[in-house]
Amino acid sequence: MATIRVSTSADREEPASNPVLRSAPCCLPAAEGTSMTSPIIVAGGGIAGLTVALSLLRQGRQVIVLEQTRAIGDVGAGISLGARTSRALYALGIEAALKAVSDTPQGSAAFDYRTGEVLGGAYARRNWSAADMADVNMLHRADLFDVLKAAIDAIDPQAVRLGHRLERYEQDEAGVTVHLSDGDILSGSVLIGADGLRSTVRSQMTGEVTPRATGRVAYRFLVPMAQAAPFMGAGPAGIYVGSRVALGRYVIRKGTLVNCVAFAHRPDVSSESWSQRATRDELMALFDGWHPDVRGLASAAPLERTARWALYDRDPLDTWIDGRVTLIGDAAHPLIPFLGLGAAMGVEDAIIMARAFAQWPEPAQALDVYQRARTGRANAILLESRRQAEVFDAGPGATNDMPDAERESRVDYDPLTVALPQPWQTCPDKQP
Repeated sequence: MATIRVSTSADREEPASNPVLRSAPCCLPAAEGTSMTSPIIVAGGGIAGLTVALSLLRQGRQVIVLEQTRAIGDVGAGISLGARTSRALYALGIEAALKAVSDTPQGSAAFDYRTGEVLGGAYARRNWSAADMADVNMLHRADLFDVLKAAIDAIDPQAVRLGHRLERYEQDEAGVTVHLSDGDILSGSVLIGADGLRSTVRSQMTGEVTPRATGRVAYRFLVPMAQAAPFMGAGPAGIYVGSRVALGRYVIRKGTLVNCVAFAHRPDVSSESWSQRATRDELMALFDGWHPDVRGLASAAPLERTARWALYDRDPLDTWIDGRVTLIGDAAHPLIPFLGLGAAMGVEDAIIMARAFAQWPEPAQALDVYQRARTGRANAILLESRRQAEVFDAGPGATNDMPDAERESRVDYDPLTVALPQPWQTCPDKQP
């Protein structure tokens, strides 16, 4: 068999001329009898990486997760998982553990930033069914990490390897070889790049280096309920909308914390680090003239639990596959958080990929099915996130001309039941 030509950090072609990126994954030669006997390597231990690892481990596959941090700690912000995302995670055997660390909202609304009046138009609330509301989970991102990692550890305590950073990959017809920053070399059948916005895997695959700066920032602050309670009269969840600034807040950790996230225009801020602190004066200036409940939350926020980071994304990709290497989650489609679907999209990717491997065990076919099942939706959501940011820019009077059916499809997508395409049997240049 001829060796497959791949891009490496030392020998990279432009994506348009890279023959692997041009070829369909079905053109990849399968190693006879060994295509899936070596481990699947996942680069990145975020939500998408841990979810796909757990999904594949439950199929009896060997999985190695390479996470560059040395501890999965109490970092990040709260996240909200819609009913279908939650049920997809329940299918991985973690329903009880997930509910044990989550809060369920009793409804949510959008409010005018000055008056607190409930908004309609682009911000009109959806009438959720009681069953769907019961399966919405609001929790701290770190708590979801803990639940996923505990489930992985119960199957294979050695699967997640902390303090391991991928530097580059190589591949041939037999599999994938990954080179780590400490000099270690690992071999596997497939490499899944789950390494986020600044993905090393994506950079090698496409030649991209720098993500797109949006000129927007996010502020996150966690307020203990004892201090937040006087400012929560509008309910446990909601969003206040101003012009070019918005603040969402909801209760997490069994009612003990209020997670607040604000978005604003700050082209002067470039740091993506969640450890960069915002000052009290900065927060109060951001909400100057806002409703007293918002200013009250900002004034009560412990500064050690207050962070500010710049928002970046990337343009959509036509392909997420380079031979036996693929992308998932933010590595494939990093979203700015104006739809609140970042975690959901990573979970969807993971479930669809696992379903593809369960039905088509050859890597070429499974990756082909995964990509064709996901790129259309993921790229559409990425672009819609940008449009939604512009809706927020318009302030409380914004309108949204998106058809109701299209809006509903954003949240009604079910990764457990959506039909999967059939794998290609020939290369794309031979397709009719």
